Amino acid sequence: MKILITGGSGLVGYGLKQIVSSNNTNEYIFLSSRDCDLTNLKQTQHMFENIKPDYVIHLAAFVGGLFKNMNYKVDMYEKNTIMNFNVLKCCHDYGIKKVVSCLSTCIFPDKTSYPINEDIDETKFRQITLASIEQSLAILRQTKSTLTTQRIFNYHVK
Repeated sequence: MKILITGGSGLVGYGLKQIVSSNNTNEYIFLSSRDCDLTNLKQTQHMFENIKPDYVIHLAAFVGGLFKNMNYKVDMYEKNTIMNFNVLKCCHDYGIKKVVSCLSTCIFPDKTSYPINEDIDETKFRQITLASIEQSLAILRQTKSTLTTQRIFNYHVK
């Protein structure tokens, strides 16, 4: 089995690489932004044509931390939406059997106290997450692919 991991040099991708490095059963391809600009549909299609993955774990995101998100809201949203659309479109077009996708970038509630910790009311996080999942599902509704979307929180960072 050939498994493509986008965002292979990021936080979650790096951790995944450590876990699967001892698994020789499957072929894992860890892709970084240096390998392909996923906001460019032609480059994304070319990459799918060359790699021909069976499965995709989509971890790539345009990230920059809290202040970049606050100062470049539209740019962050636009690039992540385009990237996710391109990857999911290619998964559909190239008959990928299963897609596991982590939601892109970080989200913060409108009014909260800092530091954010595990006691936070997740209502606003859930609203944003549901909107993102709906957008992803709309792309894949008529495909044979399976989409699994994950949120990752690191509550243990101090």
